[in-house]
Amino acid sequence: MKIFATTLLIIVIIAVLIAGCSQAPQPQSQTTVVPTVSVESTTLPQITVVPTPISQASVSANTISINNFAFKPQTITVKAGSIVRWENLDPVSHRIMFNDKSVSGSDVLSYSQSFSKKFDQAGSFPYYCSIHPDMTGTVIVQ
Repeated sequence: MKIFATTLLIIVIIAVLIAGCSQAPQPQSQTTVVPTVSVESTTLPQITVVPTPISQASVSANTISINNFAFKPQTITVKAGSIVRWENLDPVSHRIMFNDKSVSGSDVLSYSQSFSKKFDQAGSFPYYCSIHPDMTGTVIVQ
């Protein structure tokens, strides 16, 4: 019986060794080199955020497009408390300034930038582009 157990143990050891040697070699992991590109940080344009109660008219209803060196619409009428938004669709910069110097205007607006202003007081507010003074418009607040 002792010979049988010893023989069986030897057979098991040989089987384990053969099984270990017959396995295909494991592929070695490859290292992929990915080049990195350094991106310079750019200064984003300053955005004016004006909180608007839900009860007020939609800002998109009070949007003035700057397109083909003109304000469209040239005159807009809004209710007091409304926000008017100017959106530059021209490939050149524009800057909105009001005839009444006490009313603050925009910074320089590049293509696709916008400027929003809330009008709390009733009145007529003529404005122009300080870069292209022939471009004029008016916001009428009721």
